[in-house]
Amino acid sequence: MPLLQNKPFLAIAFTLFLTACSNSAQRESMEQDQPTTEAKEKPSAEMLSLGQVVDQYLLLKDALVASNAQEAQAKATSMLEVIDATNMMEVQQSAKQIAAATDLETQRAYFDSLSIHVYEHLEGQGEGEKTIYKQYCPMAFDNRGAFWLSNAQEIRNPYFGDQMLKCGRVEETIEY
Repeated sequence: MPLLQNKPFLAIAFTLFLTACSNSAQRESMEQDQPTTEAKEKPSAEMLSLGQVVDQYLLLKDALVASNAQEAQAKATSMLEVIDATNMMEVQQSAKQIAAATDLETQRAYFDSLSIHVYEHLEGQGEGEKTIYKQYCPMAFDNRGAFWLSNAQEIRNPYFGDQMLKCGRVEETIEY
């Protein structure tokens, strides 16, 4: 019996062919929807921006550790340029206040709120390749206490500078 005369066989073969093609197309579509390993490992634009903000924050912290009000102003201004590309309004406001202040005490007071806001953005980011240490000085602001972020475990207090350079302790290690 020739193949063309066997209609049930042709119907089954045709159905199997369509099913196979359909399943193949579905697999390709699903594979395209799944991010590749490379895409999963690349940091998002948001994480890159956060990393740049943290880098600028650390430079500002170092200027306050050195008790250099002019350098702190300059670093806060640089930080503002990086923040403009983000949606970090509270961080931006605190950096603006530091950039506008000319005396260390005012800058340090705004640095306290800046530290809180940067920390809030870092919280819950999950593990990454960078490590930041949340450090705390119980004597800052008339013993109210305040924290800051550092990329080193060694304490360098931005609230007191040379007066009490090593006053503080590491309270938390953050991976981002």
